[in-house]
Amino acid sequence: MIEAPTPDDLQQIALSLVHARQAIVDVLHAELDGSKRNLDLIQRALDSGVIDAEAEYTIHALGIAFGKVFVNAEPDYDWWMIDDEYGRDPAVRYLQSSLTFHPQDMLIKRIERGEKVDVTELYEGLRSQLQEIIEGGVDCA
Repeated sequence: MIEAPTPDDLQQIALSLVHARQAIVDVLHAELDGSKRNLDLIQRALDSGVIDAEAEYTIHALGIAFGKVFVNAEPDYDWWMIDDEYGRDPAVRYLQSSLTFHPQDMLIKRIERGEKVDVTELYEGLRSQLQEIIEGGVDCA
C-alpha cells in the first residue's frame, strides 16, 4: 500500500539524511545540500574505502540522500511510504501513480552483489528509465 508519510516517517527520513550528512562530513569534510552535486560526494564517499560494505545503515542513509537529490531535481516526484509484507519503507513516487522506487536500497543492493556503483550513471539511468515509463503511459489516481 502507498501512503503519505506520517510525522514519524518524516522523522526517520530526516534522521537518515542527518546520518548521511555526518558520514560525508567525516569522510570528505564536505556538506550535502540536496543538489546534484551530492551525487559526486556520495560517489567519493563510497570510493574512499572508509565506508565498509557492512555499514548497511550508512549506505541506506546515502541512498536516502540520493533520493533527496532526485526529489529536489525532478519535477512531479515526492516522498511516500510503501507498506507491504517487507515492512514500511520510504519510496520516491511519481505524482499520484504506482510508479515508485526505493532509493535506500539502490546502493546497498549493488554493493552486496559486488558491483561497482557509479552514482551519477545510476541517477541518469533511473531518470531515463522512469521517463520512458511515463511517456509510455502511467495511470495516475
